[in-house]
Amino acid sequence: MNHLDVVRLLGLDAPTRPADGYGRVVPEDFEFLVQAVPAGVFAGSVLLERPDGLPVRSLEEFTRPTSLRIGDMELSLRSRDQRLWLPLYPEPGGMVPWGRTATDGVLLWDTTAADTADWTTVVTDDDFQLWLDLPFPASELVARALLGRSEGIPAFETIEEYESGSFWKVADDMRATATVLSNPDIGAVEELVARIRNIGVPGVRQYAQELADRAVENARESSIVFPEDYLTVMREFPGGVIAGMRVFPVARVAWLTEDPVFLQWGEWEGRAFGWLALTSDPQDWRVGYVEPGGTSLTHLEDQTFASFLRRRLRGDNSLF
Repeated sequence: MNHLDVVRLLGLDAPTRPADGYGRVVPEDFEFLVQAVPAGVFAGSVLLERPDGLPVRSLEEFTRPTSLRIGDMELSLRSRDQRLWLPLYPEPGGMVPWGRTATDGVLLWDTTAADTADWTTVVTDDDFQLWLDLPFPASELVARALLGRSEGIPAFETIEEYESGSFWKVADDMRATATVLSNPDIGAVEELVARIRNIGVPGVRQYAQELADRAVENARESSIVFPEDYLTVMREFPGGVIAGMRVFPVARVAWLTEDPVFLQWGEWEGRAFGWLALTSDPQDWRVGYVEPGGTSLTHLEDQTFASFLRRRLRGDNSLF
């Protein structure tokens, strides 16, 4: 999907392709989308950065309005002793913000690819503890948000329309999430799911479900059955980083060795994290990790996938 799909979904006329010069600094599809659609909110959830001029001539100028937000990210992560798997702009190859969510998250490009047309999307939550990897460009994220929005949410609103319209549903949803998370007896899975859903970009959940369902179907051929808490979370989370830890998309989960005992689902600072599959029932599997180079293995016998990640989200890294 591209900017023309967004225009079609909004019922607008297809714009005339601009003159050459687009796509050299940021993806041209984003520039075309900004030119075709006025400032506002897509699906009650996505807002685009609006460059001063098109085509974008300087990445420094494009990122100037979001430079304070980048600083907030870096300070927040350092305060938790966390490091990103990719740098942030202006570091070479650093992630570049191109928008934000209605719940105060940030939308960024992964600029690893040399060609701007191949830049993909990263979505964060408001305190930068959840980073979702999405292998599609900005315009496809917008299109998926439009297609996945809940009933009654307009496809597009001006800022003024949003503030008197969808804003109130977003606020109600955030209050509902806060109420759920305030429960002292909340389960680990419920807490993770609530936090992921609070990012609030329609279409992400559907994409995560597609990945998980496809992986489960493929896994049946190799007799792999995943723990239920893992599947419940990964039907919301398409892969990325949770509390500084890389969590693979479901399709990347794999046995670390030929002897099927350690099933890896993530990594952190060179350590491989996964389950020790010591029983035939995956619901009994518990988290383990292997030190860099395979020098030693630690079994966290009381930690499931969900309970382990919840500890990290709560700032408790005492297990290692």
